[in-house]
Amino acid sequence: MKTLASFILGLFMLTSCNSQKAIAEKESLTTKEMAKQETLPVLEYEALSRGFYKKISIENHQVTVIAARNAKPVVFSISDEDWEELKSLYATVDKEGLATLESPTQKRFYDGAPIANFKVIEGDKIYESAAFDGGFPPKAIEKIVNKIIEIADNTKEK
Repeated sequence: MKTLASFILGLFMLTSCNSQKAIAEKESLTTKEMAKQETLPVLEYEALSRGFYKKISIENHQVTVIAARNAKPVVFSISDEDWEELKSLYATVDKEGLATLESPTQKRFYDGAPIANFKVIEGDKIYESAAFDGGFPPKAIEKIVNKIIEIADNTKEK
């Protein structure tokens, strides 16, 4: 009887340790996945003119592109490298100062360039840049805007 009780106790301890180990592995995997995903707020770039429309929205490792008015959105996955670069570029963006940025050119006033803007959407708050010429963003957001356009142009459909 003592042997049976010892055997059951030993078996119980082994399964308990294994389940704790499995839980720890699952938690570490979840932590790794979370570190990989690290969310950004929604980033949007929109450019339009009389004959042109393009909207690029980036959220949760995906980019959504609408290439024409009334067109269906196309969703792509973003590579890990591009995601990491976006995170580092976003860290340099002054959201509060977006509205005061001045466009380096004025081509949009005579249809020389589409009217563009850049938005950061964090929950209920929307930070929007002043209008600028498509292809000529203000220096403060030039790198992130160009990266967003590059990602949209170079990704493959999901």
